[in-house]
Amino acid sequence: MVTKKERVLRFSGSARFAHWGHTITFLVLLISGLALFSPSLGFLAAIFGGYVSAGVVHRVMAVFYTIIPLACLIANPKGFVEWWKDVFSFGADDIKFLMVFPLEFFGFPVKIPPQSKFNGGEKMNSVITTTSCVLLAISGYIMWFKESFPIGLVQWSYPIHDICMILATTMVCMHAYLGSFHPGSGESFWGMWKGTVRADWAAHHHAKWYEKVTGGK
Repeated sequence: MVTKKERVLRFSGSARFAHWGHTITFLVLLISGLALFSPSLGFLAAIFGGYVSAGVVHRVMAVFYTIIPLACLIANPKGFVEWWKDVFSFGADDIKFLMVFPLEFFGFPVKIPPQSKFNGGEKMNSVITTTSCVLLAISGYIMWFKESFPIGLVQWSYPIHDICMILATTMVCMHAYLGSFHPGSGESFWGMWKGTVRADWAAHHHAKWYEKVTGGK
């Protein structure tokens, strides 16, 4: 019988550092980028002391945005490999999860099909967010050092940057809600904050992963 007092390790220190490092840098990049994106959002530039300062902050934060995940990858390559192996192991139970997910999203109690460390929704979020963020970084550096690249590539970088920003922002907003504020998934926040989650929550939301890390006990 799993009790609410039992806890199980869900995320390592490097995974949590990568997550929060990505979160902070992404938010600063988003706000400073929006200030430069449209004149109607120019009021955001005041947060950074004007358009010039917003541009400087945007570029400096872009460097940290790139370095942090690379540093965590070097520090814990095994963790990254396990993450991607799980993300791309999309099966029947993940499809079943996506079918009942709308009900859970709106707070209805549902029976969740056994999930691995990341459920079907988290796997889709990982793929879309990671792809968008990689393209954001690449297109951003091309725009930054546009004199070093062909004009056609530079021209394509602008719409790609904007589209990926919209996609990544949408996924981050959904992830923030489901991981921090949603009644059924709030424990996810503590997993990423403290590293551990309640054992009963893990057994219910990620049965396959829970059985694996506890040896089926």
